[in-house]
Amino acid sequence: MSSTLENGVIHSHSEIEGVRYLNQYRCPYCQTEWEDGWDCGCNDRCPDCNKEIQPYESAMIEGESAETELPVEEPDSVNATAVGMTRLFVVSYEIDYVHRVSVGITADNPDAAQQIAEQAFNDGTIWDDTAAMPLLSDEYHEAEGESLVWECVAVEQWPELDHSVRQLKKEQAAMRVCRGLVEAYQQGEASGGSIDWDDLDQLIPLALQALGKTALEIKS
Repeated sequence: MSSTLENGVIHSHSEIEGVRYLNQYRCPYCQTEWEDGWDCGCNDRCPDCNKEIQPYESAMIEGESAETELPVEEPDSVNATAVGMTRLFVVSYEIDYVHRVSVGITADNPDAAQQIAEQAFNDGTIWDDTAAMPLLSDEYHEAEGESLVWECVAVEQWPELDHSVRQLKKEQAAMRVCRGLVEAYQQGEASGGSIDWDDLDQLIPLALQALGKTALEIKS
């Protein structure tokens, strides 16, 4: 005789013949727990989401002979789905891009202008956006006929955020600070020219995030 535990209610499965093992299951997808009797330590279907789940414990039912066949270990390919969903993965993709940067140059001829720009590129100053060499565009375009390459790596824990993501978060925080300042001054103007300090105080954490700081430094 077998039984299934669903949400604390045990259901009988007397129709199953040759039951020798009581298997314990816990679904990693919907967290449902149940038990079921089988003739081996096999996988079962979750009663809630119908996913195939591997038993986390399999015990011989009382009264069975010690010589009864031990639970059959399922091949890795059968258990791959249930086990894989409980792991962490870093999934990445790569696309070919063209990086196009344009700057303003004052020169006597095209060759001289290009030479100035090339020198600035070699010196790492072409992005300084100065009055003598204003940065006009800095953009990325997908290359024609680009290839999309995916990569999936299993990890024990998430890696630290890359510099590009940290910089993006700073820029997003800075934009929220700017919007907050504009809204605070608009509300102050609407209320007779008085700005509520609470409206400004709530922007401090965002400003610190934009600056990459953890605390406000107050100089005496």
